[in-house]
Amino acid sequence: MKLSTHLIIILYCFLSILKGIDGKNQFPIINAEELKLSDKLKESGSKLISQPNGFTKIKSNYNIDVLNQNTIIINIHGTKSRGYEWVSSLKKISNKYSNNFFYRHNWNLCPDSSAKILSTDLVNLFSEFQNADTLVIFGHSYGGVLAAFVASELHLNIPIYINTIASPLAGNKNLSNRCNLRLDRDGMINYPLWDNNIVFHQWRTQFELDNAFNNLNFDPQDIKIHNDEITRLPSTMNGRRLGHNWSITWVINEFLNISHSP
Repeated sequence: MKLSTHLIIILYCFLSILKGIDGKNQFPIINAEELKLSDKLKESGSKLISQPNGFTKIKSNYNIDVLNQNTIIINIHGTKSRGYEWVSSLKKISNKYSNNFFYRHNWNLCPDSSAKILSTDLVNLFSEFQNADTLVIFGHSYGGVLAAFVASELHLNIPIYINTIASPLAGNKNLSNRCNLRLDRDGMINYPLWDNNIVFHQWRTQFELDNAFNNLNFDPQDIKIHNDEITRLPSTMNGRRLGHNWSITWVINEFLNISHSP
């Protein structure tokens, strides 16, 4: 009787673990409805950033448009992220796209090293989603630097859209020296070339309003790289300062054709 009780407990724990993992892909899953806003926002952010390194699927109970089931969305956080800056946007994306992933990474690694890990993870991901016909990546802050490095590692015969949001793509001397990154003649990061099927879009905040950058003597977002598109975000969104973290919401709203409401 005692042994049977132990077996039941073990089986219960095992099934509880499986409940939060995608049975096909072995990814952790967070139901978008679990990510609360308002006074629970910070708690929801902690839930996101406490996920293991790699992909976590953000799943919604809404009916997904069949046209969006073959699009893969990857969302990459920045250095020392607390996760909450992503919560609202991840919920919105999951209401329209069934394959929406939050990518957890080690921000202490150099961006080129992290990009190789992400590239391998993406290869494994696409082996499970062989009908995928579009890849969209959003990288915020340092996550955008990672996205810029992974671009040259992606050799997929599908359209790829890489979006960097409030990202210090130009780099700085400390990062370049620590990671031995290649620099151009102006001392900015020299990113490897990527394939022609990749559309690269920089979404830049207003330098003086971005508290992650405005204490510097230069704007680390200010760099022109391989046939990129550049959009400078407005200074406000619904009368509120549009700074570093809230820039995610503005860009995702643009992507989803949602009005910029608080």
